[in-house]
Amino acid sequence: MDVPTNVLLPGERLLWSGRPQRLVLARFDWYQFAFGLLWGITSLVIPVARHEPLSFFSWAFGVGGVAFVWVPVAARVRGRRAVEYVVTDRRIVLADRFSGRTRASAYLGTLPPPVARIRRDGSGTIFFSASSRGPLTFLPSSGPLLLTGLVAVPEAGRVRDLIAWAQAGQA
Repeated sequence: MDVPTNVLLPGERLLWSGRPQRLVLARFDWYQFAFGLLWGITSLVIPVARHEPLSFFSWAFGVGGVAFVWVPVAARVRGRRAVEYVVTDRRIVLADRFSGRTRASAYLGTLPPPVARIRRDGSGTIFFSASSRGPLTFLPSSGPLLLTGLVAVPEAGRVRDLIAWAQAGQA
């Protein structure tokens, strides 16, 4: 992808750009998925298996609860598919692949050192935390960038090193 000029600030240099290589569910997505499954089983499947009639309220409660839990997961997965990661000499930017608009950005100086969890194929997830589990707090300045990290990045070790190099002011 050619990085749109509206993503880069004046004087900013592009160091790397790429997109997620595969569909990856974050740990929180798995928890929500499991909770929605349990919700559906307890509110819909068990009563139907017991041959209990479901009232409209019970049906709406079951289906609505599952939708309430699973729709945000589906929205995050769809959002991850349409993202382009951009690393510059000053910031990390999550841009929309189709419109080129910036979804989230964070200045490198405000982020902790990057930590990469690398898979056998060289791709991986880059978190900005001292822990390999990823950040546990939500910082409004960088929004979803810190909530999920850079997921399914190709050559994650190289990108992590590039980010650390830029954070050290060598870019």
